[in-house]
Amino acid sequence: MEAPKDEIIRSLAILLFYAALFVIIRLTKSALDPDERRIYGLLYLGWAAPVFIANYLLSLVGLESPMPWYVNFMHTFAWIGLCLGWLYLGVRREPLWVQFVVFATFSLVVKVTEQKLFGAWISDHFFFIFHGNWAHLLGWALADGLYPPISTAGLALLDRLRTDNRGLKT
Repeated sequence: MEAPKDEIIRSLAILLFYAALFVIIRLTKSALDPDERRIYGLLYLGWAAPVFIANYLLSLVGLESPMPWYVNFMHTFAWIGLCLGWLYLGVRREPLWVQFVVFATFSLVVKVTEQKLFGAWISDHFFFIFHGNWAHLLGWALADGLYPPISTAGLALLDRLRTDNRGLKT
């Protein structure tokens, strides 16, 4: 079955929007060195697929708005996987509060845009505690502000595991 024309147009629009934001994100870091490419790959693998699955599961229990699978796919694999990994590498040396504000702000802009284009992020609560759609949008945007410290901790854990495994004799 073929997707309706306006779905294709909206999908192209969000991909162009992500691309435009990526151009802005590249201002923080124009290129990646070989070690950063490895980190970028790890961030992509560590965030894209798990968040794709988590978004679906959270929607089943009412903690996140349901969204069509292809919107979730674009959001997680293009926005979170490609864009946020690069943004992390560009701002990781900034103070933690700056990283938090940058990620939360980009996240809010993306969520509002996805809401306007696809009707995503329409829930009327955040974790059943804070009520209203803005609470939902802001709550998830603020949660996304935790991407930098979670990524730093995850990368440190992987590095430690790699270092520990090098010391083992086989």
